[in-house]
Amino acid sequence: MIAGFGSHVRANKWIYYPTCIFLFFRLITLLWMWGIRQVISQPIYPHPILRPYLGVPIEQNPWLEPWQRWDTLHYQAIANRGYTAFDSALFVPPLFPYLMKTVAILLGGNTLLAGIVISNIAFLFCLIIFYRMTENETKKSDDATRATLYLASFPASFFFFAAYTESLFLLASLLVIQYTRHEKWWQAGIWGGIASLTRLPGLLIVVPLIYTALIKWAKEKVWKSWISVILTLVGGAIFPIYIWFFLHLPPWTPWRIQEARYKGGMSLPGVNILEAVQQILHGTSPILNIIDLAFLLFFLLCLFPIWRCLPRIYSVYSLSFMFLYLIRTSAIQPLLSVDRYVLVFFPAFMVMGSWGKKPGINRLILYLSWIGLFYLSGQFAIWGWAG
Repeated sequence: MIAGFGSHVRANKWIYYPTCIFLFFRLITLLWMWGIRQVISQPIYPHPILRPYLGVPIEQNPWLEPWQRWDTLHYQAIANRGYTAFDSALFVPPLFPYLMKTVAILLGGNTLLAGIVISNIAFLFCLIIFYRMTENETKKSDDATRATLYLASFPASFFFFAAYTESLFLLASLLVIQYTRHEKWWQAGIWGGIASLTRLPGLLIVVPLIYTALIKWAKEKVWKSWISVILTLVGGAIFPIYIWFFLHLPPWTPWRIQEARYKGGMSLPGVNILEAVQQILHGTSPILNIIDLAFLLFFLLCLFPIWRCLPRIYSVYSLSFMFLYLIRTSAIQPLLSVDRYVLVFFPAFMVMGSWGKKPGINRLILYLSWIGLFYLSGQFAIWGWAG
């Protein structure tokens, strides 16, 4: 019987291993963040800047309350009251808040729980798809297992469990690349449109699709690959068109609002890195700046092994988002929220899987990741800034 179970696990390892990893980290983060709030149990009061509840009722369930933080409340407010909920509500496309509102119908109207359910289901599928992709690209199941573990262990990975857009966007990105690799253009385009409707920078997913379409056209004069590009652009156009025709605002309003929210804009590539170093030297938010700077530099260096070890589409995808993170800046923190934004760089975790062959490196990656995970998720639970 035991031998039969072992063979069954091996045959379905692309489901079994990611699911076990998901359940383990889901349980750990749930218990940890609940425990933090038991130790630091001071009452939570709304504050327009420090604790912006935006008219959303404070969650009373002690297991859910630590997850009702920052952008989650923005999504809840939009799900509850639409884009008139607060002045800067148009910073986010409608897909995630709409899904929260819809799923909440089945959960007694609780949009927080709905958002958490959506994110958790999406992340479980992310891990399954990511494991399969990594195994297919590297041809090594051990590397795929380690890569999946590293992704789930990453210090900011608790955002995959929270009512944030991270899980849904990563799922869409994975499926876009997977379907493109299998030349399933309609499916790639549909998921590209979903990525564009999930978050404003999601439209960047069109860059690897354009790259692939150009390569296919140059080699084989195949036009069908452009279907994925067109569908992604259509998805990206829905929100600006809605704003233009139904809200009678300029279609670029969301980008203006996003810049105003963080008092930011665009600069020459790398200027934000120099500004972050300058803030660190002057003692301005040193811990947050060091974390963001370390993560950005690490994934910047990961572009080299991604280019060398994986098919070119993974590099084009990674470069597209890295360029954005190198030119965006904020007056609050030059690299604001980079520790969360780098979660899109799933190809980096694919190549990291091979690094962990050496036990010492494997332990180093995991121990540093777990320390960071406990620190950032603990900060999040007590209304500290964690990305």
